[in-house]
Amino acid sequence: MLFAAILIGVAVSMARSVGVIAALILLPAAVLRQRSRGRCYLAAASYYVGALWPLAVGAKNFFGPDVSVVVAVAFWGVSAPLLALPFASLWTARTQQLLWRAPLALLIGIVPPLGLIGFASPLTAAGFLFPAWSWAGLILSLAGCGLVAAYPRYGILSVAALALAANLLYPGDCQPPHDWQGVDTHFGAISHGAVNPLREYFAAQKIQSQALASPAKVIVFPESVVPRWTTATDLFWKPAIDSLRENGKVVLIGALIPQSLPIQAGEFRAAADLLRSTHAAWSVPQDSVPYYYCNAAIIRGARSGMFLQRVPVPISVWKPLARGGAPLNLAGPSVVELAGQRAAILICYEQVIPWTVLTAALARPTLFVGMSNDYWASGTTIPQWQALCLRAWSRLFHLPYLLATNT
Repeated sequence: MLFAAILIGVAVSMARSVGVIAALILLPAAVLRQRSRGRCYLAAASYYVGALWPLAVGAKNFFGPDVSVVVAVAFWGVSAPLLALPFASLWTARTQQLLWRAPLALLIGIVPPLGLIGFASPLTAAGFLFPAWSWAGLILSLAGCGLVAAYPRYGILSVAALALAANLLYPGDCQPPHDWQGVDTHFGAISHGAVNPLREYFAAQKIQSQALASPAKVIVFPESVVPRWTTATDLFWKPAIDSLRENGKVVLIGALIPQSLPIQAGEFRAAADLLRSTHAAWSVPQDSVPYYYCNAAIIRGARSGMFLQRVPVPISVWKPLARGGAPLNLAGPSVVELAGQRAAILICYEQVIPWTVLTAALARPTLFVGMSNDYWASGTTIPQWQALCLRAWSRLFHLPYLLATNT
């Protein structure tokens, strides 16, 4: 049983077919109809262990050389048991009650705090089962999970019939606006590791030339392709920004924005001690200073502004148990208005957790925009899963989407 659950998770993580994702609607039934609460928990945890295996590889790369393999594997090992908890807590021997317990278990897994690590949610199936049915499709997916769990035969037949009707009526995927363009880049680890001004300069030149040459009105570049956006960066970009403005064009550029460090009383005393000793000042290791920043989409050209990532990657980017990193911004805006569109911007990690997508959908967007920096995920299926998730949600709400990725 456990081995089968792990294999199902691995199959989902490596999925290229929409059919595999659509079949996720059967997962709550397979987990909740186990003979005991303990077996239910083990089945759910085994599924997530299999589905989240790319985290063990990708997390190590993303966390950087200062983080041990143990931490990366722990991130994977902790996420799976936590995501299994709603199923175990709502398990019951009274199968009729699974009509409401199965949907509730899914909802608990997508709402914060668990929703902040809500990877591989079975609700992703909604976009391939009920395309263009919007919130009704999501509600039907929740109800379908409960029906399949409580009454498998009737539930599977009912969901299959409705899904067939929905797909037969589906008019097809929406195409992105002709005046919007997503640009993929190949800058590698430009925003991580040692500072390399020459490489950053050439990358900036490349971005500017592509933006100026593009016939599109809005040009989207990937996440964090500019490692540090400051007032000096704006000055460096001024000629290109002026040209874009004159041509009525706008660029969205993924960038990291350094933030001032919060200084506390103890740090004032430490700074004074350092100033008294030149030798001590020179001996302070740079890595001891925590780095605070925001992961953002910089908007320049005919419009100027900034769009902050709402949910950074836990542990590596958002560090609730350590200093430094990027802040959690759950209450931040999810949509920006540009060139006649209401664009829901999903920065990398936000594409794979339902919470950010669904809260963005509440703001009535007309377009999903994905910005990713996936150089760190080489050798994993994470980029593939990101693209599948974005496509699934765009189908559910029948909205076009753009995806700009750096590798």
